[in-house]
Amino acid sequence: MFVTRKSLVAFFAVGFGCCLLFIIVVNPFDKYTSQIGTTNIFLSPSPTESSKVKTKSEDISNSDDTGNDTETVSVTETVEKETQPESPKQEETKVIDLALSSPQPSTTLYPRGKGPESANQEPKHKIPDSNLHIKDTQQVLDFVHHQCEKFNQTTALPGEAKKPRLLIVPKNWREHRILYASNPKTGSTSFKKWYCRIQGDERPYASITNVHAMGKYGKFNEVFDWVEEDLGREAQLIDAARPLYKVVAVRNPLTKLMSGFRDKILRRTKTGIKEPMLQYNPDLNINSTDAEKYAAFVEAVVNRKIVNMHFTPQWQKMKVCDFPYDMIMQTETTNQQIKEVQKKTHTEEFEFPGSRSEQGYDSVATVHLAHEFYSKVRPELMEKLYHYFRWDFILLGYTKLDNPNFPYLDFDQDIDKEFGDYVKDEVKVGEDEPASESPSANT
Repeated sequence: MFVTRKSLVAFFAVGFGCCLLFIIVVNPFDKYTSQIGTTNIFLSPSPTESSKVKTKSEDISNSDDTGNDTETVSVTETVEKETQPESPKQEETKVIDLALSSPQPSTTLYPRGKGPESANQEPKHKIPDSNLHIKDTQQVLDFVHHQCEKFNQTTALPGEAKKPRLLIVPKNWREHRILYASNPKTGSTSFKKWYCRIQGDERPYASITNVHAMGKYGKFNEVFDWVEEDLGREAQLIDAARPLYKVVAVRNPLTKLMSGFRDKILRRTKTGIKEPMLQYNPDLNINSTDAEKYAAFVEAVVNRKIVNMHFTPQWQKMKVCDFPYDMIMQTETTNQQIKEVQKKTHTEEFEFPGSRSEQGYDSVATVHLAHEFYSKVRPELMEKLYHYFRWDFILLGYTKLDNPNFPYLDFDQDIDKEFGDYVKDEVKVGEDEPASESPSANT
């Protein structure tokens, strides 16, 4: 068969065209180009692949502190990651050592939201595990009663009782006979949420709000009526309280005051400053550190320029010497002590609200914040503060900032040596207590 030159050229042209079309459509070299980490010489990546590579490339490039070009490397890493199966991720269990305080939050060193993070900072203050500071219930009661008698602070007559500032029973108090004396800034919100759960509110604790509205709970007057029917006479406070398990929570006055400041001043004002604070530090402004603001706040409190029930001594308004409590619980160890309350009141089935202190956060952070905040308080002002809260320390057994057991109770400390100078000139009960504890007074 005779073949012309033109026919041969046409044959090869058609064959070459078919091969080229096959390569374009099928792209048999794709797996090889992927393996060697180079882009396809015949086609650009599809729009989806292109955007995927670009996104990962930008992420890697942005994280490169050397300034080197990472584009080619990022494409290679992207393809390799896509070809390898990902191993299932395991959840990490965060373990917090209660014996070590966490890094100091930057908000106490700089104005809020400004300043570097203090990662890798060496902890300055070590604190004991809270489990080492749980006191036996009867031991606490005996200590308080002894101190009240020693310092002549018991004013109720034998067989009588004086009413704490707020007594609350659950609606189903006949089933769960508990009486709670609500002390501000000692975990009262958690306790009231727990009351709601006892009463039948099954919502998540985060959804239970407005807990300080007293209409949510039972009426203590109903207990009086119930007792009077049994006694056949008018019931007194001590009569109505007798069949109930009576609980109050107390707290180290230094951390209690600090908690009140952070909640009522820092979080509820735009500047973190109340006008009376400017009397003691006129240079305060929105950019002042929280610790600087706190020093002025402390001075305003001890000089009675800011008066609020959250900032006043707790011993008197909670009547620790004049009311027959069954438990004087410490905020610092609530999560351990609440188990005894649950057992006594048949409320074990109702889990107490979880708090940050369960994870060691509150105790750890509180120690750090206390040392930071009080570092700005002048020594002579600290002496005034100890005097202002003297009976909280003396009657409850709480510790000063420099005590290794701070902020817990310490019944072995020398009370007379630590606090004796603050009461040696006392002539009558509560002579230095503020005249008003109105929630809104001067705030």
